[in-house]
Amino acid sequence: MLLQTVPMRWRIRGFWPFAAVGVIAVVTVAGLVLVWRSSDRTELEAFAGFALSVTGVAAGWIAWVWRARSRQARGAVAGQELGRLADLLAEAVDQEWTRAAGERGLLEPEPIAVRWHRSAAPFAGPAAAALASTRFTPLPGLAAATLRRLQAGQISELHQVYGGLGSGRLVIAGGPGAGKTSAAVLLILAALRYRRSVPKKVRSEVPVPVMFTLYGWDPSTRPARDWLAERLCRTYPLFAGEQGARAARDMLDEGRIAVILDGLDEILEDLRPTVLRALSQQATFRLVLLTRSAEMVDAAARALLQGAAAIELQDIAPGTAADYLTRIQLDPQPQGWHELTSLLRREPGSPLAQALSNPLMLTLVRDTYRATDDAGELLGLRDAAGQPASSQDIADHLLDRVLPAAYTRQPGDPPPWYDLPTAERALRHIATRMNNDGTRDLQWWHVPAWAPAAPRIITTWLGTMLVAGLASGLAWGLATGNAPGLAAGLSAGIVAGLAFGRGNKVPKRIASVQWRHLSRREPLVAALLAGIVTAFLDWGLSRHAGPAASLGAGVGVGVVTGLGTGVVTGVSRPGTDNTSPLSPLSSWRSDRAFGFVVGLVVWLWVGLAGGISYAILSKQMTGLAAGLWSGLGIGLLGAFVTGLMAGLVYPRSWSSSLAFAQLAASDRTPVRLMRFLEDARSRGVLRTVGPVYQFRHARLQDRLAANHLVSESSGLLPNPQVTGLKRWGGRWDSNPRHPGPQPGALAN
Repeated sequence: MLLQTVPMRWRIRGFWPFAAVGVIAVVTVAGLVLVWRSSDRTELEAFAGFALSVTGVAAGWIAWVWRARSRQARGAVAGQELGRLADLLAEAVDQEWTRAAGERGLLEPEPIAVRWHRSAAPFAGPAAAALASTRFTPLPGLAAATLRRLQAGQISELHQVYGGLGSGRLVIAGGPGAGKTSAAVLLILAALRYRRSVPKKVRSEVPVPVMFTLYGWDPSTRPARDWLAERLCRTYPLFAGEQGARAARDMLDEGRIAVILDGLDEILEDLRPTVLRALSQQATFRLVLLTRSAEMVDAAARALLQGAAAIELQDIAPGTAADYLTRIQLDPQPQGWHELTSLLRREPGSPLAQALSNPLMLTLVRDTYRATDDAGELLGLRDAAGQPASSQDIADHLLDRVLPAAYTRQPGDPPPWYDLPTAERALRHIATRMNNDGTRDLQWWHVPAWAPAAPRIITTWLGTMLVAGLASGLAWGLATGNAPGLAAGLSAGIVAGLAFGRGNKVPKRIASVQWRHLSRREPLVAALLAGIVTAFLDWGLSRHAGPAASLGAGVGVGVVTGLGTGVVTGVSRPGTDNTSPLSPLSSWRSDRAFGFVVGLVVWLWVGLAGGISYAILSKQMTGLAAGLWSGLGIGLLGAFVTGLMAGLVYPRSWSSSLAFAQLAASDRTPVRLMRFLEDARSRGVLRTVGPVYQFRHARLQDRLAANHLVSESSGLLPNPQVTGLKRWGGRWDSNPRHPGPQPGALAN
């Protein structure tokens, strides 16, 4: 009856490796103990040779057991399991991008009517080659794309092109702020709606779309499939762990995932042709590539994305822009809004009409001018010389309105957490730091790279040394009357400072522990090593005790170590039941919760292991129960502070919190930077893409960085070769051929 309550996968794939390794560990420890106590042992060299031989044989057995278990696991990720993962991934992607579409204003009000056409620019090879390809059949229920279908259309018609292309490869190009990313978001949502609508029996033929930026990929060192599998593992908890990574690669190989890649223009200019060649050779999945037009022409001249069809997003016609601004306002329109829309219809060639010819600027008008604001002021803008403002001057004016509109208190609203000067100063520093890094992604676990590591290492070292020294001194003082806490604290502090003070590591994501995690490689190896070492130390330090006592101490410490390592391994490897989409705040909180679990495990592990060792070493074998209770009390008491410190130091959020404090001192940014970033997101200044923040508009990031450069109070001057900002005629402007992020490259 009890066996029937155990899941089959535990009985088959989990229990027998655990039992086998346990037997191997016990036999190995027993053999080594017997040899150590043998009266025939005359030379230490002979004993060392035997120990190495036994340990080598045991390691070989364990490796064989683990390979057998891995082969079983590989065979399990196939067929129905991949189909189930695809359905769960579709659910997670839908939640992620529905939320993103809401943040971008793509759901309400109605999206801007952006059109596309087949451009004459040399973005790709002949369209006929993409249409005639037989690499992919049209998605179930869709007709094959035709040359006529590729001529022109609206964003809502992109899914028909995407699903009907024989090559499965599409390039979407456009100018800065043309709406490439927004078009991709709407395409993802349309693809997911279509996938839900097809019959279940053919649903496996409809891939799940995911979108990533190309930043950080070097095709010369990592194949496309491996890099994408790693991105899937980091973004979606469904693919955590070795088996999850294997499932991600299998789904890519079988075409169950379609990939949208953004930001070809964001990577180094010399790397773009290499990326196109790698994708041509390695992409076995449906692929959509987003890029700016000028950069794509330059890259395609050196390397083609074979079999790709290319389209280009068009500018917004003045009449279309006027219709959109009319739909989002009161009826009848306020006087200023009426003057604005009338001018767009009356003078389609005016600087104002040129400035509002892309979705980015239209959304800035929508978001920064409230119903009571006078939008008619845009008609009378002047430059510093008193001349009518150019289209660039109007664009800069709209970008400069973003922060005042976001941080100015409106009647009836609660006061903002941060005033406008504080927010502007912090966001300018953050934008400049991001431009220095050449990225549009703000990952909170990479913030430590913005500040020197030495102060964090020293702080972590001193704190850990003090806490571990006090804990060790308390425990050993009660046990033996001496206090070697300083040595223990010094060692722990050095290890913690070097291991956890630097930061810039991927955060952990907590999950419920499952029994199968106890049979993984990490806890088994940790249990075996801890048991053997404990048995040897106990036998060497207390030669008066019998082999049973040493073996018991080794088994006890090994079991506690294995359980503790298994719990830590388990909570960091979520199962496939976790489909909640990631966000920066949830990632931060999960990382801190993971630290709490680690602290609890360390407390129990150190306390129990220390208590068992103390009970054995205290020579109280005649009163084992009393000695054990005394040892556990001392061990748990001394390990409490150690566990508390481990829970604080181990998470990635520890080094990030220290870096936040460093930036607060150097850049005068808020100490609680995560709260500030989340507040900026709620005000529409930032947006989230999975577990990272981005500026709502990429051109806003560049504008803030440019304003920071000319600020007299700033002591941080980024490298113009990295940011692409040069001084032209007394003002900072962008260099269109720089290798870093281009202004507006990832604009809405």
